[in-house]
Amino acid sequence: MEKIISYFIKFPIWANALIIITAIAGSLSLFLMPHSFFPELKPNRVYVNVSYPGASPKEIEDGITTKIEESLNGIEGIKEITSKSSENLSRVTITSYEGVVIDNLLQDVKNSVDGISQFPAGAEKPTVYGQTSRGMGGMSNVVGFYSLSGKDDLWELKKQAEKIEQDLLNSKSISQVEVVGYPPVIMSIDIREIDLLRYGLTFDFISNAIKLSNIDLSGGSVKTDNEEIIIRSMNRSTDPEKIENIVVLAKPNGELIRIKDIADVKLDFSEIPLKNFIDGERGVSFIVKKTADEDLNEIADEMTKYIKEFNKSSDEYNIKSLFQFADLLDQRIDTLSVNLIIGLLLVCIVLGLFLSLRLSLWVAFGIPFSFIGMISFGLMYGMTINMISLFGMILVVGILVDDGIVIAENIYSHFERGKSPMKAALDGTKEVMGAVVTSVLTTVFAFSTLLFVGGDMEMMEEMAFCVIGCLLFSLIEAFLILPSHLASKKILKKSKPSKSKIRSILERFVQKLRNAYERILMWVLKKYRLHVWGPFAFILVVIMLFNSGWIRWTFFPSIPFDNILVEFAYKPGEREARTENFLWYCDSIINEYNEELIEQFNDTLITYSAISVGSTESLGEVGSHVGSIRISIKENQLISTIDMSNELKQRISKDSLKFLEKFSVGGQERFGKSVSISLQSEDASTLQTAADWFKDQLKNYPEVKDVLDNSGIGNRELHLTLKPKAYLLGLNEMMISKQIRQGFFGQEVQRLIRGRDEIKVWLRYPFDNRNSIGDIENTKIKTAMGQEFPFSELADYEIIRGKVTINHFDGKKEIRVDASLFDAELSGQVDEKLKRNLLPSLNTKFPNVKYEIKGQAERAADSGIRLGIAFLISIVLIMMTISLNFKSFYQARLILMVVPIGVFSALLGHGIVGKPFSILSVWGVVALVGILVNDAVVMLDQFNKNLEKGIDIKKAVIYAGKSRFRAIILTTITTVAGLYPLILEKSFQAQFLIPMAISVAYGVLFGTIILLIYFPPLILYFNDIKRAKRWLWIGGKKAPTWADVEPTIKNLKRVKEFEEK
Repeated sequence: MEKIISYFIKFPIWANALIIITAIAGSLSLFLMPHSFFPELKPNRVYVNVSYPGASPKEIEDGITTKIEESLNGIEGIKEITSKSSENLSRVTITSYEGVVIDNLLQDVKNSVDGISQFPAGAEKPTVYGQTSRGMGGMSNVVGFYSLSGKDDLWELKKQAEKIEQDLLNSKSISQVEVVGYPPVIMSIDIREIDLLRYGLTFDFISNAIKLSNIDLSGGSVKTDNEEIIIRSMNRSTDPEKIENIVVLAKPNGELIRIKDIADVKLDFSEIPLKNFIDGERGVSFIVKKTADEDLNEIADEMTKYIKEFNKSSDEYNIKSLFQFADLLDQRIDTLSVNLIIGLLLVCIVLGLFLSLRLSLWVAFGIPFSFIGMISFGLMYGMTINMISLFGMILVVGILVDDGIVIAENIYSHFERGKSPMKAALDGTKEVMGAVVTSVLTTVFAFSTLLFVGGDMEMMEEMAFCVIGCLLFSLIEAFLILPSHLASKKILKKSKPSKSKIRSILERFVQKLRNAYERILMWVLKKYRLHVWGPFAFILVVIMLFNSGWIRWTFFPSIPFDNILVEFAYKPGEREARTENFLWYCDSIINEYNEELIEQFNDTLITYSAISVGSTESLGEVGSHVGSIRISIKENQLISTIDMSNELKQRISKDSLKFLEKFSVGGQERFGKSVSISLQSEDASTLQTAADWFKDQLKNYPEVKDVLDNSGIGNRELHLTLKPKAYLLGLNEMMISKQIRQGFFGQEVQRLIRGRDEIKVWLRYPFDNRNSIGDIENTKIKTAMGQEFPFSELADYEIIRGKVTINHFDGKKEIRVDASLFDAELSGQVDEKLKRNLLPSLNTKFPNVKYEIKGQAERAADSGIRLGIAFLISIVLIMMTISLNFKSFYQARLILMVVPIGVFSALLGHGIVGKPFSILSVWGVVALVGILVNDAVVMLDQFNKNLEKGIDIKKAVIYAGKSRFRAIILTTITTVAGLYPLILEKSFQAQFLIPMAISVAYGVLFGTIILLIYFPPLILYFNDIKRAKRWLWIGGKKAPTWADVEPTIKNLKRVKEFEEK
C-alpha cells in the first residue's frame, strides 16, 4: 500500500484519472437511477379471494374460508394466515417468512386451493394473487391520486373516465391505472312477478332461455366446389333492445312471448353503494401506480402534462391532481439537499477555521467524490433515489471527512515540523494508515449489520448501503487522492503573518485550546483512579433524568400526518341516504373550520376534502352504512394536524354520535395501531364476551380514545322456518329459499364483455317489488306441480342480527381490539399497564381466550430484537477489527468501554431536543457504535506509537491526547454540523429520520467530550488493573511495572525475540 501511495504522490495524474473515471461512472448511474418515495421492498404476502354472492359471513366461513385455511397446512414458508369472512366475500391473507420467494409460495398456494374438491354452489372461482407493493401501507408503488369532475351524470363521467384511462395507458410511461368512484355496470332484467305467474314461467326457465339464445356458436362449415363457408350463429349481444327481443316461450296459437313482455331490460349500475365527491362535486378518482422498475418522476411528469392539456381542451370536465408522491419527493429532495449543502458548507467552514483553506477544500472534496462513487455501484445494487437513501447521504456527510481530517491534519503536522510537502504527505499518511483503516472498518461493520436487520426496518437497508459505500470510497480518496494533491507546494506552504492575520488568530486559538486541554488532562491524571469514575456519574445522571420523565420514551415517535381521516359506521343495513346526510353534515363543519383557519392564519391549510360513501380505510368496513372523508392538509408550521383532528372531533355534535356504531377522527398511524390486542378462541360466544369486556375496561384508561374492534354486529337477517303446509305441498327449505333469492337478490345469467366492462346479466324483481318485508310475505312460491302460494302461508320468519365479519388468525376465530391514544408517545407506558393489569385479568376471567399483542408493541419488540442482535454482532466485529489492528484483545476491550457513554449520550440528546427515545433512535445507536470508537482508536494508536518511542506511560497518554486533540475535535464538529440541519427540520416525512440523527449527533458530541477527558485516565486505570492481576498471578514482593503489562511493549519484545532467533 505504501508503494501505491508513493506512486500517486509522485504522479498525481493518476489521482486525477481516478477522479474523472469515478465522476463519469457516477454521473451516468445518477442519470439512470430511478426515483421512488421509499425503497422498493420484496413482497411477502399472497391473497386468496372467493366471491359468493348473497352468502352470509357464517356461510362464507364454513363453506369457503375454513376449507382454504385447511388446504394451506403443510406449505413451507408461511408465517401466519389471517382471514376475513364477510357478506359475499372470503379473503385469506398468507404472510411469508423473510427470504421466501413469493412466486414459489404463490404457486404452492394456487396448487393447494385448486386441490379443494368442492365449494358451495354459487361460489365463484378463487382468485389467487401475490402482493405487488409492500411498505407505506401498501402504497409504495402508488404514483398519485387524481379526480375527474364535471357533469352530474354518472354515465357521462364513466365514459369520460374510461377515455382518460385509455389515453394514460397508451402513453409510454404509464402502465397501471385504477379507476374508482362508480359501481360495476350490470344488465338488469327486472321481471314483473304478475307476468311471470301469468305465463307460468320460472326464473330458471327464463335464465336458460337467455343463455341458449344470447350466444355466439360455430356450426361447422359448408364446403362447395369453389370455397368453404363457415356456419356461425352471431347472436351474443350487450344491447338491451336485442336482449328484450329474445323469445322465451311460443304459445300453441303462434304467439311469441319475449323478454320485453315479462321484464324491463336496461344497462344500470349495480346497487353496491359507492360514491365519490371531491370538494362537494360528484367525481371519479384515478389511482396511478408503477412497477419497481419504473421511474416515479417520469410518470408524474406525464400525468402533469396530460392534466394540463386535458383541462385546456375540455370545458365540461376538469382533472385535479389530489396528491402526487413525486411532488412530495421533490420537496423532500429539495429539503434534504439543502440540509446536505448546509452540512457540507458547515464542514468546509469548520475545516477552514482549523486548517488552511486549501487544505480544507481538498478534505471536503472527499464528500462529493464518495457520493459519486457510491452512486456508481448503487445502480447495480438496485438502489433508488428516495427519502431513505438521501438520509444516508446526510448521515454520512460529517463522517466522510473523518479519515480525511485525520490524514490531512497529520500531514499538516509533519509539514509544520519542517518537512517538504511530498515527504509530509507520505509520512503523514503512512503514520495513521492503520488507525484510519481500523476506524473506517469499525463504522462499516456497524452499518453492515443493518443490511440484514429485515422486518419492519428492511426499508432502512438502503441507508446502510449508502453509508458503507461512501465510507469505502472515502478511504480511496483519503489514501490516494488526498495525499497526492496535498503534496503540492501550492497547497502546503508557510502562511505569512502579515498577509493572514485571521489565520494567525485561529492558530493561536487552537494552540490555546490544546494547552487548556493539556492542563485539564494533567489535572485529571493526578487523581486518575478517582476521575475515571466520572463517566459513571454521567450515566447515573442520565438514568435519573430518564426516570424523572425528562427524557421520554415510546415505541415509535408521534409523527404528524399530512391528512385527516373522518370515518364512521352505522349499524349494518342502514341505507346510504342517512350515511350521506351525516357525511354532508361533517363536510359543513370542515368547511366552517377551514374558513376560521383562513381568517386566523391568512393561509389555506385544507387543500381539498374527498367524501366516500360505502367504504372506509382504517375501520375496514364496506356497505351503505359506512362513510369517510379524507381531508388533505398543506404542510405548515402554523398548526399541528393532530390538533386539527382533535378540534374537528370536538365540533361534531355528541347527539349525532349516539347513533353511530364506530367513529374515528385522525390520521394514518405509520407504525401500526398504538394499542392492538388480538383475542383468539374456538368459541365465538366466549370470544365476543371477552372482547366486549376488554373494550369496556380499556375505555377506562385516560390515555386511550377511539376503542374499536373488527367484529361488530352485522345486517339484520330474516331466518325462515317452514310451516307443515309447505312440506305437504312437497316443498323444502332449498326450494323456497332459492325462489326468494332469485326474486330479491337476483340470479346471474351470464357475463358479457362490453368495452372495458365485464357485465353481469342479472335477473330479479323490479326494485319496487323487493324493498319491504311485505313484498316477501306476498311473494308467490311455486310448487313442483305448478301451484302458487303466498310465502306467508308456507313459512314463518324471525329477524335477528348476524355478524358483519368473522375473522380468523392461524385458523382460530379472532377479534382484534384497537385503540388510539390522545398522546401517541405514551404507547410504551400504556402497553406496560396492559401487561401488568388488564391482560392478566383477561387471562383469569376468560381462560379459553388467548391473546397476542399486536400493533406498535409487536413491531417494536420484533425490531428491538433484530436491532439488539445487530448491535451485538457489530460489537463482536468491531472488537475483532480493533484487536487485529492493535494485536491485543485487551486494548479492544478498552476502546469498547466508550460504547455505553455513547448510548447514554444519545439518550441525553433526546431529552435536550425534546424528542422521545424510540426504536428509530436505537437504529441510530447501532450506527453510533462504529462512529464513536473511531476517536478512541486514533488516540490509542498515537498512545501506542508514543510508547514505541520509549516515552513514559503517563506522558504518552498526555501527548496522545494533545497531538490528536485537533483531529478528534474536527471529526466531532463535522459530524454534528453535518446532521444538525436535519435535526432542526420540521417537515412531515423527515420526522422519522430525526431520532436517528439525534442519536448519532449527540452520541458523538457528548461521547467525544467525555472520551477526551476520561479515556486517558481509563488507559492508566486499566493498566493498574492489569498490573494487579499479574501480580496476584505471579506473586512476588515487587509489583510489575507498567511496561510489563502494556501490550505494545510486549509485542515489541516478541518481535525483537523473533528477529534475534
